[in-house]
Amino acid sequence: MDTTQKSYRFCIEPDAPIATLEAALQVVRRLDIELRALRTTSTPYGMEVQMRLAAPEEDILTLCRMRLHNLIGILPIREMPTLVVNNSLRQAVT
Repeated sequence: MDTTQKSYRFCIEPDAPIATLEAALQVVRRLDIELRALRTTSTPYGMEVQMRLAAPEEDILTLCRMRLHNLIGILPIREMPTLVVNNSLRQAVT
C-alpha cells in the first residue's frame, strides 16, 4: 500500500507544553495516521516539535495539519521538505 509522508515543524507555547503535545498526538491517533518520527527540543520560547507522519491519502495529512493549527498553544506549522534519495546513486556509492 502506498502512503503519503509529510514532516511538520512547529513550536508549542511554554505555558503547558506537555499537555499541548499530548493533545497534538491525540489528533494524530484519532485520524489513524502513522507517526514515523517525533523530535522535541526545549527552547527559551517553549518546545520545538518535529514530526514525520504517513497516511494512505494526502488529504488526511492536510486535515491533521488544520486540526493541529486549531489547538491552543501551537504556533504556526511549517511543512518541511522531504529528502529524496536516488537508489541508483546509493548503489553506485556502496
